[in-house]
Amino acid sequence: PLSVYTFHGKSVDLSILALHLAGVGSLTGAINTVCSSTRLRRDYRMVKMPVFTVSVTVTGHMLILALPVLGAGLTMLLTDRHFNTSFFHPGGGGDPVLFQHLFWF
Repeated sequence: PLSVYTFHGKSVDLSILALHLAGVGSLTGAINTVCSSTRLRRDYRMVKMPVFTVSVTVTGHMLILALPVLGAGLTMLLTDRHFNTSFFHPGGGGDPVLFQHLFWF
């Protein structure tokens, strides 16, 4: 993972920060669409909703479940790079397979 190799400079840190910001934006958009589709169509059941609305709602639920895990993985990666923790580095007792499990989620 990125914490094992030493990449100097701020480019890797800025790309991790950009991924964090993209995740936050996607998460807020997913929360917005799920809340809008469930609150504004209160009298309809899921079966009577249009297919597009159902697909956007299901996609929003999947994003709400998946993005916090990816954000936690990125946070662990940043703490490995800057605060000498060893979540992913096997030399300090970390598990490099955890990196793969978190980012293939």
